Amino acid sequence: MIASVVFWLYGNAKTKLYNDALQSYQKEVSREITGLIDDSREASMAIALALSESTQVHDFLQQDFTSSASITPLKFEHLIEKMTLHTHYRNLWVQVLDTKGVSRYRSWTKNVGDSLVSARLDLREMLKAPQVMKSISVGKFSLTTKSMVPLFDSSNQFLGIVEIVSHMTSLSKKLNNLQGISSVVLVDKRFRQQLTKADKNLFVEDYYILNGDADWQDVQQLKALSVQELMQRESVTVEKNQVITRQEIYDDNGFLLGHWFTFQSVHALNLMDVEQLKRQYLYGSIALLALTLFIMLLYVFKQSSDKSLRYYQHVLNSASEIIFVSNYQKIVEANQQFFEFYSEFTNIEQFIEKYECICETFLDKPGYLQKEQDGEYWLDYVLRHPDKRHKVQIQKDEKIHYFEIKVALISLYEKPLYSVIMHDITGEEEYKKQLEFLSETDTLTGIANRLVFNRMLVKEIQRAHRYHLDLSLIIFDVDFFKNINDNYGHEVGDQVLITLGEVISELLRETDVFCRIGGEEFSVIMPETNLEQATNTAERLRLAVEKLPDNTLPTQLTVSFGVAEMTRWDNDKTLFKRADKALYKAKENGRNCVKVAAHYHSNTHE
Repeated sequence: MIASVVFWLYGNAKTKLYNDALQSYQKEVSREITGLIDDSREASMAIALALSESTQVHDFLQQDFTSSASITPLKFEHLIEKMTLHTHYRNLWVQVLDTKGVSRYRSWTKNVGDSLVSARLDLREMLKAPQVMKSISVGKFSLTTKSMVPLFDSSNQFLGIVEIVSHMTSLSKKLNNLQGISSVVLVDKRFRQQLTKADKNLFVEDYYILNGDADWQDVQQLKALSVQELMQRESVTVEKNQVITRQEIYDDNGFLLGHWFTFQSVHALNLMDVEQLKRQYLYGSIALLALTLFIMLLYVFKQSSDKSLRYYQHVLNSASEIIFVSNYQKIVEANQQFFEFYSEFTNIEQFIEKYECICETFLDKPGYLQKEQDGEYWLDYVLRHPDKRHKVQIQKDEKIHYFEIKVALISLYEKPLYSVIMHDITGEEEYKKQLEFLSETDTLTGIANRLVFNRMLVKEIQRAHRYHLDLSLIIFDVDFFKNINDNYGHEVGDQVLITLGEVISELLRETDVFCRIGGEEFSVIMPETNLEQATNTAERLRLAVEKLPDNTLPTQLTVSFGVAEMTRWDNDKTLFKRADKALYKAKENGRNCVKVAAHYHSNTHE
């Protein structure tokens, strides 16, 4: 019987490892596809930005379109031909629209002069608030990516929009050239009625084949297997010695647009370490089997022999982990370590009176095991995901304890039993949290460090761009700090920085991110704060430092500030650079003052 169980475990290990190889392959293919799409969108945006700087486009949009005879047309045909010849990104379309959303130039047709405002939500948003935008969507022809850039004249007046429309046909060719992976890319069948300009011969079960040059055998295999049936399967499967993967394509709002199927021989799977991993998994399975059998045997003979009972209890009680057996609904046996932890109880009956399930003692914390985990009872979830590390939090005497949980099924009886081992990892988790805190905290002042500043500035800029929110950045440093170190010593200088950090921290909001980013240089990231509010805050901080009592610091302390508000053109580097320049101006203007960074496209300078 043991041999049969071991063979079964070995077979399961082999199947699992093969499935792991499939999943690893699928993830790699998914990364390649995602990378190709992202690279294509970035390339389209780069082209759109380049064209937005073209004087030819600016001059074209400033013409009087009411008189067609006097219009000088755009000539991008040669440019598009060169891009098709020398890059991987083919089938690029260029469109130029005026300030009313009327198409004034299309590279793929001579039909112009129609308004697209009513048909396109993204265009309406662009006209309300002109800014760089990119999207992926299904139109009348196919699934495409769009990159739109607003154009402004020298006086910052809105002229119109240049748009690059990129088809995804060339991406499947590039994937085949780079990885030897063939593809069939389908537009979802929900867009069947919308694709009025698409080739009617390229529809399969109402799914449109985006890459019309797809391998004929792959298309036939899709038809034979049924696209609809493949949608119900896992994202990676093997059919006739071919690995077939499926990658969903979504727009930026998470709406499903299409499906990218790939085809490659099973020989592409990486199985180099499978045998070694099989042996390791087999050894672990044997050990688990031995423990499970041991616990089952002890439980079977519990009633038959007092000596067996004492031996069984001795083995369980000698373990440093909490070990118990459950019948799925409640605990039926537990070792001494269980009652040492749950010290308010002396037997299982008392425990069950208060807790029907031990899972009721688990704290409800994100990332930790709960009674219901992803719609499954916790025992079932742990059994179904043996490759994951399952951790719980339990509070005892106002202290949080952390445990790693492992579950084994005991199926000797008509009703299954479950052996559960809870290994205390509190020290490990607390050490990990301490390391995380130290890695994000300035050891001198106790405030956030440069690592946190870099991460939070990128995060808040992305959030502000996405939701059209205000965002300001303050950078300041201590005036003549070197003189303090030279005259009073570095220990006094350190105390000055500590005091400054404490004073500033008390004057900021909870939402502000206060960081030390250099020796005597500090920053404040201020979400949902405009330039005027940030400038007022900087002035308030400056006065607070200037008015510190004489007995607080060894000398009069002043601070210089630079303030910048994020514009639609800013990223983390440009916003920081503008605030830093403003700080430099404050230094040049006598220090102990606040200077504001100029906006892009501004004709005024401070």
